[in-house]
Amino acid sequence: MYESDNVTKARPATYPHEAGAVYVSDGTIEMTTAQMLDEIVVALCILPVGCVPLDFVVVMDDLDSAASLVWNGGGINDAEDDVDQVMISASQVGRSAGIARATLFPMVAPLTTEKLFGVHVTDLTTGQAGTIRGILTYRAEEYGG
Repeated sequence: MYESDNVTKARPATYPHEAGAVYVSDGTIEMTTAQMLDEIVVALCILPVGCVPLDFVVVMDDLDSAASLVWNGGGINDAEDDVDQVMISASQVGRSAGIARATLFPMVAPLTTEKLFGVHVTDLTTGQAGTIRGILTYRAEEYGG
């Protein structure tokens, strides 16, 4: 699994200090052509303990020279090999540069550990270098969770 600087703790997760406040985890990674393979998982953001996601947005460069890229975005499973809380399903953004926004909002049980959010590439024939950015907005679970 590849990880943005945001995930590798260069910027620790921001825990809410008041009910109703919205927080952002924003992570970016530069992928090389050698890294852009089918079935990769890229962690971009962190959802802190006691929080629920509000929205997840992914911004991608053109990462596919063969127009075959398909990916899911959302909460990454514990094995770090899939997205198990899908918020963006079967997106083709990245075949050309663009933005994908969450259209699915799975119920997320209160967390006892931090949860990584990112993308799982489910189909890719020929990848190319470029940038992937994830923007996760969240709030404290206690406020209407």
